[in-house]
Amino acid sequence: MSIGARLRTESGATYVLGVVRIGLGVLLFVRGLGFLRELATVGYFGDVFHMPFLPESMVPTRAVYAALLVAFVLASVLVTAGHHARAALFVASTLGVYFLLCDRLQFHHNRYALYCYAFLLSFSPCDRSLTITQPDGEKSGPLWAARLAQLQCSIIYLASGGSKLLDPDWRGGRVLFDRFARYSYMAIDKGVPQGVIEFFSRAESTSLLAKMAIGTELFLAFGLWHPRTRVFALWLGAWFHIVIEGTSAVEGFTWLTLLIYALFATHDTRGRKLYFDSSRTLGRLYARLVGGLDWLARYEIKAWEPDEVGGHHIVIIRRDGSRATGLRALAMVSRTCPALFLMWAPLALLASFTGGSDSSERE
Repeated sequence: MSIGARLRTESGATYVLGVVRIGLGVLLFVRGLGFLRELATVGYFGDVFHMPFLPESMVPTRAVYAALLVAFVLASVLVTAGHHARAALFVASTLGVYFLLCDRLQFHHNRYALYCYAFLLSFSPCDRSLTITQPDGEKSGPLWAARLAQLQCSIIYLASGGSKLLDPDWRGGRVLFDRFARYSYMAIDKGVPQGVIEFFSRAESTSLLAKMAIGTELFLAFGLWHPRTRVFALWLGAWFHIVIEGTSAVEGFTWLTLLIYALFATHDTRGRKLYFDSSRTLGRLYARLVGGLDWLARYEIKAWEPDEVGGHHIVIIRRDGSRATGLRALAMVSRTCPALFLMWAPLALLASFTGGSDSSERE
């Protein structure tokens, strides 16, 4: 089957699409409030020097701009609530791009990425789950729009890493050296130790960091797609963006990218089972923890009779029917729960030395 035919026919559970839709709605709402705050405190951009991509006649007046901002915020609320969500995503993304076209001085790649993802998701069945107007349930739909959003994520990495690779100043570390010199105070304000900043502000350190950043972005552009590298790529990318968030001001781009990472998860619900020993306090605590952090609905959580399995607080049944207990079960939980995902690699490494904690028994 060709790639085009596969895109047209592929379908899956829409739960993850609902999660991503809610996240986009929140990010759009925050962006809209920021625009309104700027209008109230700084003033209307059209009253001062600005550089529109569009003809000046297409730039709105202050009153029209204010009305469009209110519409933008209302659309973001509808997106979050799931009420006419797809139409609201389309409206919000279109207005956002229009705002960028009205003044190139306000153009930022992270803002464009937000509107681009919102536009693509508006063509997906993201309104079939987690809405205030419809009951939740096991619902399926086409995934081609979600795949295009994933492709957009890879394009961003490829464009960013490729342009840096071709830039001798970036490749040599001079751009990072200047950035550390200018903005290191922001990292210190966020709690990064002074000694760490001083170490990474050296020319040899920024040169190494630049090459690592370029290699990471180029790897993520392709590694996110291969089943054997996807989980590691997601983990590496999560840490990559967390470090960027701690050292730079990127207007929520970190949270936007981590949100889009959810689209790379398998589009099913309750594909794994977690059995816990209800007679043990730790077993009950683990079950509650996973239930509270299972934002992508990976698990069906059930209690077993104490004498049915025995000897374990929790047992995870994977999609293929194999079982994970002990440290391997904890590694699986960290792999599948977004809030714990940053701990996945070290836990998985430790679990790899505990062969006795895994079983190939079928359900």
